[in-house]
Amino acid sequence: MGALDFLSDFRRREGEDDILKATWYIAAATGLAAANQSAHIPKLYELATHGLSLADRKMVQRRLKEALLKGTVLYGVPRAAQALGPLYRAVPDDEVDLYSPRTEKFASEGEAAKRVERGRKYFDITWTPGPAQEVRDRSFKNHPDCYLLNLETIYQLWISEDAILSNLETQMCTTTLLTCLDSPIQALWHTRGLIRHGASLEQARFAQELGLAIAKQFGCKTAGITMVDEIVFDETYT
Repeated sequence: MGALDFLSDFRRREGEDDILKATWYIAAATGLAAANQSAHIPKLYELATHGLSLADRKMVQRRLKEALLKGTVLYGVPRAAQALGPLYRAVPDDEVDLYSPRTEKFASEGEAAKRVERGRKYFDITWTPGPAQEVRDRSFKNHPDCYLLNLETIYQLWISEDAILSNLETQMCTTTLLTCLDSPIQALWHTRGLIRHGASLEQARFAQELGLAIAKQFGCKTAGITMVDEIVFDETYT
């Protein structure tokens, strides 16, 4: 029995034949990183890419890298490095995908304004506009540098970038990893955010239950996690 055998149930449950549209492996990657189980990332890559063409393996790799990179803002640089390092070493030189949308577009004309708008929109949808603005105002009033990092840089440059992962896919990963990270309040907030970004209740259950399964497999704490069916969602979004 392999340590990741349980993921086959989630792969079947999602039922997405197109690996470039499936979310089970990108969410699992962030959950493993959050659970400090990054040694299993190469095996996850192997499972996700088995039987694929070189072009599709590169696309899966691209999606995994992006998911792990975005997760950095939640589980920190050390766990991101521990996750990305094994993946880098596992990928043959002729299979390395170098696409990096932020680097490629950073100095493009008009890109700065697009980042600002994209980040603001993502944050507004995740929290709803009124509460989102309250958070911005409170943070800027009390700690401008915190505002610059958490409400501008993170959302504008990293989280809201959708060239590789859609906003919904990003929130799927966020929900899974926060469930593994023993952060029940943030997991609750971002599960609501997942729904607000267009996910179904079944997708929310999938992301949460994947996180709980990873946590159970590797002994992570999950006390206080509010189950999807116990969460009060905005009627507008459900």
